[in-house]
Formats: sequence, C-alpha cells, structure tokens
Amino acid sequence: RARPTEADFSKVRSTLHSCVRDWAAEGAAERAACYGPILDELERVVPRDGRSRVLVPGAGLARLVLEVAARGYGAQGNEFSYHMLLCSNFLLNSGLRPNEVALYPFVDQPSNCRRAGDRLRAARVPDVVPAALLRGGGGEPDFSMAAGEFLDVYRDQREAWDAVAACFFVDTAPVALEYVAAIWRLLKPGGAWVNLGPLLYHWVPTSGADLEGGLDARGRPTAGADDRYLRALEFSWDELRHAILAQGFELVREEWRHCTYTANVRSMMRTDYDCIFFTARKPAAEGKS
Repeated sequence: RARPTEADFSKVRSTLHSCVRDWAAEGAAERAACYGPILDELERVVPRDGRSRVLVPGAGLARLVLEVAARGYGAQGNEFSYHMLLCSNFLLNSGLRPNEVALYPFVDQPSNCRRAGDRLRAARVPDVVPAALLRGGGGEPDFSMAAGEFLDVYRDQREAWDAVAACFFVDTAPVALEYVAAIWRLLKPGGAWVNLGPLLYHWVPTSGADLEGGLDARGRPTAGADDRYLRALEFSWDELRHAILAQGFELVREEWRHCTYTANVRSMMRTDYDCIFFTARKPAAEGKS
C-alpha cells in the first residue's frame, strides 16, 4: 500500500494554511492586499455587462474566483493540485454554515511564537457561505472550476475570455513564456490580463533529490526525474516584461505591491513579497497570432 511522502505532508500543510488565507476571518487582510487590487482593476478594465467572462488560473481554494463571480462576471477557476481541489470541493459544496469548521493549521510551527497558545489556536472556516457570496453578483451566477494543468486544459481554446486574473500564478510555470503565449491565445481581442505576484519560480531545483525525482516514503531517491525541473527557465521581471510586450500585449498598468502569502499573523517571522502588479491588454485589432 502506498504511503504518503514528505511532499504529500508538505502539500497538506500548505493547503491548511491556504484555508486561512482564503476562507478564514484571519486571512481578510491578506486577501485585501492580494485579491483587492485585482478585483478593483477588473472592474476598471472589463465591463460588467452580464457577458464578460474571466478565467482565474492557479485558483487554489477558489476564493478569488468566487469574488470575481460575485461582482457579476462569468468566472472559471483552474487548479492542478488535487489537495487544493479536494479541499475547495469540500468548502464550496458541503453546505457549511459560517465558521462551522475549526482548523488548527499552525500546530506544526513551534518557532517564532509570541505566546504559548498561538500555535494551538483555531482558524474557523468558511468566514462566509460561498452560495451567499455568489448571490451578491445578482442574477444566475456563472461560476465553475476546471481541474487539470493550465496548458493542457485550455490547449484548444482560442479567444474565449474577456480577462485573465492571475494571482501568484505566473511563476508556477516551468517556462513562463508558455503561459504568456497561452494567455495571449485565450484572450479575446481587447481582453486584459491582470496579474499580481512575485517571481518565485516553483521548478528551480532546491536539492539533488529534485533532479532525481524526489524521495520515497523511506527518504530514498526515487527513479526518474520530473522533466519540469530539468527544463525550467527563470526570468527576471525585465526579461518577462520584454516577452509580454514582444507577444503583442500593451502594458497599461505596472507597479509594485507588498504582499504576504499564507502568513501566520501571530508569528514573529513572515515573508514579505514585493509583487509585480500589472495589466496587459491584448489590442482590439489583433496584429499577430
């Protein structure tokens, strides 16, 4: 019988921390810093006419997707991690009451605690009922989730979306240029790509084990490397910016925002990202394919 690996445990921990970010009152400030600018920018550049559709890749636990739909847009989230998909399905479809479920996501963090009880505190989810959030958009909500790897799921789509809203997403690509090209293809002429996040590339090998395919349940290297580690390319922002412009996009907004990601608000240590926040517009008259 297969046993969970350390990578599985790591993903469970990150999923629990994401529950706080997306669905607990404690994560409200982080959501405001990360999701707020994206939502405000969507309302500025995409008409809320009942027909505009927004794709949210790297949707995680789907809070941003729901917030987009709650503003009257058609919204579809895309997520690859089955840990995230299982958890989001539970949160979205179980008919939970507000704050019904108590989680203890920081129990594994004994360091940098201000008080002895901080690591044992509960985070209650969901802070709002998802269905009630959707009803805020008026009319029949257009909300869905698509499971699978972004490039595979949307491989055959072309000019299908009025906007792509990406939060902490572009650096999940082994080669970010593939995401740039895919988003260009997916957007309708005149469509907008609204992006906020760092460039913490996920497929940079951090140890020899990454190149050897990771470790098994006994800590031994497994056979067969994940080729995403082998072909990953890491671009600086100025290089990625050049690629976005070369693809044909027009950058209509470009600024920096400080954000955290699944931060423990009571910890004495947290990581602060200086995120690039941009809006790239596909010209209304497409000049290239």
